[in-house]
Amino acid sequence: MNSSTLPNRNSFTRKRIAMFAAAVAIVIGASAATAQIGTGSLTNTVTNAPAWIGALLLGANDMSSDGAGAEEELPGLGHKFELYYGMTTAQDPLNPTNDVITIDTTGNVIGVALRNLPPGIKIAAFTNQLQLKYYFPTRSCGGGSPRIQLAVDRDGDGRFDANLFGYVGHGGFGAGCVTGAWDFVDMTDAVPARWDGTQLGLGYHSWASLIAAVNAAYPNHQILSGSLVDDSASFSPAATGRAYYDLLTIENRTLEQRQDTVRK
Repeated sequence: MNSSTLPNRNSFTRKRIAMFAAAVAIVIGASAATAQIGTGSLTNTVTNAPAWIGALLLGANDMSSDGAGAEEELPGLGHKFELYYGMTTAQDPLNPTNDVITIDTTGNVIGVALRNLPPGIKIAAFTNQLQLKYYFPTRSCGGGSPRIQLAVDRDGDGRFDANLFGYVGHGGFGAGCVTGAWDFVDMTDAVPARWDGTQLGLGYHSWASLIAAVNAAYPNHQILSGSLVDDSASFSPAATGRAYYDLLTIENRTLEQRQDTVRK
C-alpha cells in the first residue's frame, strides 16, 4: 500500500488520534453551519447541518489500496472487503452461526471495511447496491459515524479527488439510529440529507438528487472504492461502544461471511 492511500492500521498512534480529536473538538464547539439540501438536481432548501461536517477523522483520506489479497477470486465475483484498524470478523451475538464484522470504539478506536472497485463505475451503478445491517447493543450513531464513504475521481483520470459521505440512520445526517436490535438501512433510499457532497461542492442530498448532482457537475466521474467507516468516538459519546455490521453491500458484492474479508 503506497503512502497516498489508506495508511496501515498500525500507523495511527494514540498521539495522532488525540491531535485529530482536539481539532475536531474545536469545530464541534462552533455553531452549526448553514447547509444546502438538494432537491432533484437543485440545491435550494436551507437548513442547519451538524457542526462536525467537514471534520470527519478519515474524511479526507483516499480509501483505496493496492493489496493483491483483496482482488477478485473469479471474474465477476468482485474484490473482497479489506478490514483496517479495529474492524475485525466476529460472530453475531444474537446468532452465533452468523458471521459478521465488529468494532469496539471505546478508547477512540476507529475501523474501516474497504472495497476497491474496478475502473469506470459511475454513481448510478450503486442504486439498490449500497446497504448494510447494524447492531448496536448500547451505542448509537454520532458525529458522522458510521457512514458509507465513496472515493470519487471527478474527471476520469484514475486519481482520487474527494469523498462522498452517506450517513447511516433513518433521518438526515445519521439521525434515527436503532439501539438494541439489528436494523437494516438502504443507503440509496429517499431520506433527505443522507448524502453529503460538500467535498465536491454539491451540498446535501437524497440518493436520487445526489446522482443528478454528480452527473451534472462531473459527467466523466468514476467511483474508485467504497468503505464502511466508524471513526467518531474521539469526539462523539454517542458513537462510543461495540458495533456489529452484517450484509454490507458495496456495488456487486455483499459481505456475508469471513471468506468475503481480508484482514489488513
